[in-house]
Amino acid sequence: MRPLRLRIDKKDLEIIDILYRNARATLSEIANMTKVSITAIRNRLSKLIRYGILQGFRADIDFSKLGLSVHALVGIKVDFETRKVVASKLLNNWRVLNLYEVTGEYDYIAEVIAKDLYDLREFLTTEMFEIPGIKKTETMVILKSHKGLSPFRILKENAQLTL
Repeated sequence: MRPLRLRIDKKDLEIIDILYRNARATLSEIANMTKVSITAIRNRLSKLIRYGILQGFRADIDFSKLGLSVHALVGIKVDFETRKVVASKLLNNWRVLNLYEVTGEYDYIAEVIAKDLYDLREFLTTEMFEIPGIKKTETMVILKSHKGLSPFRILKENAQLTL
Protein backbone atom coordinates (compact mmCIF):
# COMPACT_ATOMS: atom_id res chain seq x y z
CA MET A 1 0.00 0.00 0.00
CA ARG A 2 1.42 3.40 -1.01
CA PRO A 3 1.54 6.16 1.59
CA LEU A 4 -0.98 8.96 1.11
CA ARG A 5 0.47 12.00 -0.59
CA LEU A 6 -0.46 15.43 0.59
CA ARG A 7 -0.40 18.43 -1.70
CA ILE A 8 0.62 21.66 -0.01
CA ASP A 9 -0.05 24.90 -1.88
CA LYS A 10 0.82 28.55 -1.25
CA LYS A 11 -2.35 29.12 0.83
CA ASP A 12 -1.42 26.23 3.13
CA LEU A 13 2.07 27.70 3.52
CA GLU A 14 0.57 31.11 4.21
CA ILE A 15 -1.60 29.60 6.97
CA ILE A 16 1.43 27.80 8.45
CA ASP A 17 3.41 31.05 8.34
CA ILE A 18 0.65 32.98 10.15
CA LEU A 19 0.42 30.32 12.87
CA TYR A 20 4.20 30.15 13.20
CA ARG A 21 4.27 33.87 13.97
CA ASN A 22 1.10 33.82 16.13
CA ALA A 23 -0.29 30.47 17.27
CA ARG A 24 -3.25 32.33 18.82
CA ALA A 25 -4.54 33.68 15.50
CA THR A 26 -8.26 32.97 15.17
CA LEU A 27 -9.88 31.33 12.16
CA SER A 28 -11.44 34.68 11.32
CA GLU A 29 -8.07 36.49 11.46
CA ILE A 30 -6.42 33.82 9.30
CA ALA A 31 -9.30 34.00 6.82
CA ASN A 32 -8.97 37.79 6.58
CA MET A 33 -5.19 37.63 6.11
CA THR A 34 -5.35 34.91 3.45
CA LYS A 35 -8.54 36.08 1.70
CA VAL A 36 -10.02 32.58 2.14
CA SER A 37 -13.32 31.64 3.83
CA ILE A 38 -13.39 30.50 7.45
CA THR A 39 -14.73 27.11 6.31
CA ALA A 40 -11.80 26.69 3.91
CA ILE A 41 -9.36 27.67 6.68
CA ARG A 42 -10.95 25.12 9.04
CA ASN A 43 -10.67 22.40 6.35
CA ARG A 44 -7.07 23.28 5.53
CA LEU A 45 -6.09 23.29 9.23
CA SER A 46 -7.78 19.91 9.72
CA LYS A 47 -5.77 18.54 6.79
CA LEU A 48 -2.49 19.98 8.12
CA ILE A 49 -3.18 18.51 11.57
CA ARG A 50 -4.34 15.13 10.22
CA TYR A 51 -1.13 14.74 8.18
CA GLY A 52 1.04 15.76 11.12
CA ILE A 53 2.38 18.98 9.61
CA LEU A 54 0.87 21.03 12.42
CA GLN A 55 1.70 19.10 15.57
CA GLY A 56 0.53 21.54 18.16
CA PHE A 57 0.11 25.17 19.05
CA ARG A 58 2.64 26.46 21.55
CA ALA A 59 2.91 29.44 23.81
CA ASP A 60 5.97 31.69 23.55
CA ILE A 61 6.92 32.05 27.21
CA ASP A 62 9.02 34.83 28.74
CA PHE A 63 10.67 32.77 31.50
CA SER A 64 12.34 35.85 33.01
CA LYS A 65 8.90 37.06 34.09
CA LEU A 66 8.55 33.79 35.98
CA GLY A 67 11.82 34.35 37.86
CA LEU A 68 13.94 32.24 35.50
CA SER A 69 16.25 34.87 34.06
CA VAL A 70 19.06 32.69 32.70
CA HIS A 71 18.62 30.84 29.41
CA ALA A 72 21.54 28.75 28.12
CA LEU A 73 22.61 26.07 25.68
CA VAL A 74 24.81 23.27 27.00
CA GLY A 75 26.85 21.07 24.65
CA ILE A 76 27.17 17.61 26.21
CA LYS A 77 29.60 14.84 25.26
CA VAL A 78 28.64 11.41 26.62
CA ASP A 79 29.88 7.83 26.62
CA PHE A 80 28.11 6.05 23.75
CA GLU A 81 26.80 3.27 26.01
CA THR A 82 25.12 5.70 28.42
CA ARG A 83 23.50 8.10 25.93
CA LYS A 84 19.93 6.91 26.50
CA VAL A 85 20.26 7.05 30.28
CA VAL A 86 21.84 10.51 30.10
CA ALA A 87 19.07 11.77 27.81
CA SER A 88 16.38 10.36 30.09
CA LYS A 89 17.88 11.90 33.23
CA LEU A 90 18.35 15.29 31.56
CA LEU A 91 14.78 15.33 30.26
CA ASN A 92 13.51 14.64 33.77
CA ASN A 93 15.23 17.76 35.11
CA TRP A 94 12.87 20.76 35.34
CA ARG A 95 15.57 23.10 33.99
CA VAL A 96 15.89 21.28 30.65
CA LEU A 97 13.45 22.72 28.13
CA ASN A 98 14.67 20.77 25.09
CA LEU A 99 17.33 18.22 24.33
CA TYR A 100 18.71 17.88 20.80
CA GLU A 101 20.79 14.95 19.55
CA VAL A 102 23.36 16.53 17.25
CA THR A 103 26.38 15.89 15.07
CA GLY A 104 29.77 17.43 15.72
CA GLU A 105 31.83 17.73 18.87
CA TYR A 106 28.87 17.15 21.22
CA ASP A 107 26.30 14.39 21.34
CA TYR A 108 23.54 16.57 22.77
CA ILE A 109 22.66 20.23 23.08
CA ALA A 110 20.43 20.97 26.07
CA GLU A 111 18.39 24.15 26.20
CA VAL A 112 18.16 25.06 29.88
CA ILE A 113 16.70 27.73 32.10
CA ALA A 114 17.75 28.75 35.60
CA LYS A 115 16.81 31.30 38.24
CA ASP A 116 20.20 33.01 38.05
CA LEU A 117 23.85 32.24 37.32
CA TYR A 118 24.31 30.63 40.73
CA ASP A 119 21.39 28.28 40.00
CA LEU A 120 22.85 27.47 36.57
CA ARG A 121 26.22 26.77 38.18
CA GLU A 122 24.59 24.39 40.68
CA PHE A 123 22.85 22.54 37.85
CA LEU A 124 26.05 22.24 35.81
CA THR A 125 28.46 21.33 38.60
CA THR A 126 26.22 19.23 40.81
CA GLU A 127 23.13 17.80 39.12
CA MET A 128 24.60 17.20 35.67
CA PHE A 129 27.80 15.64 36.94
CA GLU A 130 25.84 13.19 39.09
CA ILE A 131 24.64 11.66 35.82
CA PRO A 132 27.02 8.81 34.89
CA GLY A 133 28.41 8.96 31.37
CA ILE A 134 28.75 12.72 30.89
CA LYS A 135 32.34 13.31 29.75
CA LYS A 136 32.39 16.99 28.84
CA THR A 137 30.13 20.04 28.70
CA GLU A 138 30.33 23.53 27.27
CA THR A 139 27.82 26.16 28.31
CA MET A 140 26.74 29.16 26.29
CA VAL A 141 24.51 31.67 28.07
CA ILE A 142 21.98 33.24 25.73
CA LEU A 143 22.25 37.01 25.99
CA LYS A 144 19.33 37.86 23.72
CA SER A 145 16.97 35.81 21.61
CA HIS A 146 15.92 36.98 18.15
CA LYS A 147 12.91 35.29 16.61
CA GLY A 148 13.56 34.61 12.96
CA LEU A 149 11.18 34.80 10.10
CA SER A 150 9.05 31.79 9.38
CA PRO A 151 11.00 28.93 7.80
CA PHE A 152 8.26 28.81 5.20
CA ARG A 153 9.27 32.10 3.60
CA ILE A 154 11.60 30.17 1.30
CA LEU A 155 9.01 27.53 0.50
CA LYS A 156 6.50 30.18 -0.55
CA GLU A 157 8.57 30.67 -3.69
CA ASN A 158 7.46 27.22 -4.78
CA ALA A 159 4.00 27.03 -6.29
CA GLN A 160 3.28 23.66 -4.70
CA LEU A 161 4.85 21.03 -2.50
CA THR A 162 3.96 17.37 -2.50
CA LEU A 163 4.73 15.46 0.66
